[in-house]
Amino acid sequence: MYKKKLLILSLVAVLMLSFTACKKWVDVEPPLQVGENTLLSNEQGFRDILNGVYLQMGAINSYGRDMTFGMMSILGRSYDTTISPAIDNMFYQSARYNFQDASVRTVHKNIWDNLYFSVGNLNNLLTTMESKKELFSGNNYNTIKGEALGLRAFIHFDLLRMFAPSPAAAGFNVPAIPYVTRFSPYATAFSTTGAAIDSCIADLKNAQSLLSDADMTTSRFTTWAVQGLLSRIYLYKGDFANAQTLALSIINSKKFPLATVNTDLMFTKEHLFSLYSSANNSLAYYKTVLNTSPPLGFTTQNQTALFITGSGATSDWRKLGAFVDPTTVMALGNTISPKKFYLSNSNILPLIRTTEMYYIAAECATALNDSLAATNWLDTVRVHRNLPKYTLAALKKDSLGVEIAKEYQKEFLGEGQVFFYYKRKNLPFTALPYTKVAVAPNASYVFIKPE
Repeated sequence: MYKKKLLILSLVAVLMLSFTACKKWVDVEPPLQVGENTLLSNEQGFRDILNGVYLQMGAINSYGRDMTFGMMSILGRSYDTTISPAIDNMFYQSARYNFQDASVRTVHKNIWDNLYFSVGNLNNLLTTMESKKELFSGNNYNTIKGEALGLRAFIHFDLLRMFAPSPAAAGFNVPAIPYVTRFSPYATAFSTTGAAIDSCIADLKNAQSLLSDADMTTSRFTTWAVQGLLSRIYLYKGDFANAQTLALSIINSKKFPLATVNTDLMFTKEHLFSLYSSANNSLAYYKTVLNTSPPLGFTTQNQTALFITGSGATSDWRKLGAFVDPTTVMALGNTISPKKFYLSNSNILPLIRTTEMYYIAAECATALNDSLAATNWLDTVRVHRNLPKYTLAALKKDSLGVEIAKEYQKEFLGEGQVFFYYKRKNLPFTALPYTKVAVAPNASYVFIKPE
């Protein structure tokens, strides 16, 4: 699966900007092969490899587009206008959930290759650093190792969520994905869904033992990202007690307070983990989705259905800056910045948000028959999105399910998480909202693995 030489993007060792200082990943081409004996001769070389993984994760065939506001958001029904063959065959077939289509399968292959490429670099780093501990100063050995283990789990879990059926659909004993932990040219056997989940949890617990609670750098995979991902994984597994405990540990830490003003419609201070891109790259990537001809968009009618109808309100901050005009590709509404799809400066790719912890807590409380607590967690987010609390102190169980689903749709618009929500719940395709394109006869939630 991997070549013996370590591949990283060109000039990473000398051109990579510090995530802590600049919060950007830099996309520079073409790829360059760097001999690992040279690169891994000092501590900075290991950090450069890790920076290269973040860079690779920001590629167009990864979280830089296809796994966030691109194909994944089409699957998540974030766009509903002009979904037709005229716009782009891949977009249209994705809206139909026709994963057998050649153009869709190409995207799936690119995602698979890109993510496993990153895993290969992480494994090479983890293997090599064990014999070079003397190169590291202070606590840097623990920090780099913990970060690499956390990223390895993060990437594998998303591969699992894409390329294997959900537990709700097929249980835990079906072959899922290779969980690769060695840098080797030889193929790794497929793990079952249950085994892959267990491997993710093991890597994350190991990472948590190495990382410091004091590190609040959201552009790196810190212990807070570890806890957020663990909560997400336990929910996927159906372990409501552990999912809720971890979600509440983040909420109760008060390290990531919810917004009280609408001066930042990306709510960046609430992010547990994000990628940061250069403005030029993000603009180019966004235009490949939002400046198509005819353009993608979200109709006024369905904006109203999502943000206002029922328990919503026009005052919802998320409605103010979430959309662009599909014709001019310019931001609608006010001038508040940054906006989610405001192309001149939306260079933030949120991957884990604090609000997800509130939704996990609410879903777990619902499953555990504590409707009062579930309603309270949803109300807390509502208040910090400029909405009134629900009229009932404790919503009924069915209503809680509806409200949690709508919150995912509103909060994670264009981030790819809504598709994962649908898949985790194994919703029938006829129940998916907004986009009215008929799904294909062979519609599936399971991405096609490369041959």
